[in-house]
Amino acid sequence: MVRAVTLATVAVLGMIPARAAAQHRGWLVNLAGGYAHGIGGDFGGSGSVSGTALLLRPVGGNLDVGVEVGYHGLGTNTTRIQDLYGAGSTYQEDFARSAWQATAAVRLRPAGSRIRPYVTAGAGAYLVRFRDIIEVRDAAGQPIPQYQFRQSDGELHPGVNLGVGADRLVSVGRLGIGLHARWHGVIAGGIGDFVSVGLGVALD
Repeated sequence: MVRAVTLATVAVLGMIPARAAAQHRGWLVNLAGGYAHGIGGDFGGSGSVSGTALLLRPVGGNLDVGVEVGYHGLGTNTTRIQDLYGAGSTYQEDFARSAWQATAAVRLRPAGSRIRPYVTAGAGAYLVRFRDIIEVRDAAGQPIPQYQFRQSDGELHPGVNLGVGADRLVSVGRLGIGLHARWHGVIAGGIGDFVSVGLGVALD
């Protein structure tokens, strides 16, 4: 127990840089693009594109706070059934989901690292949207009008996220190129969750 507490204390102290470093840092901007994929049935699908913008302000030598906004495509589930409405007919349903994110963010990073690794946590709102399209065609491939269906809607829910990454795996002046990963949990009765990973450009 004593050893664990000692190691934890050393780790925390190692994250604390000189105070002067925080005084000279301004706003931090990070843009990332990549891929999002649902976990389990709530956001099941093939996954799709993801993009985020993160604006942070240092409040301590190793602590940043700010906001993160993003869009996450969560893929499309396709159901295809033959002969459901007669011989040769084809029933197809495409159900697509996506999520818009607006969350407060807190980020913790070690001092003095060139690649600037970090851990982050956020909480806020997720607008979860869906689009449901059903199309039925006869044996000749012509649409059967009475069975066509199209619906889209959105629901706003609270949500949280946890993430890890590194801002500057490659540095070019004030620009840094890094990798970022997030777990997102949307709270709607239970928790529907998805992950997003991406390549980012940091400016500070």
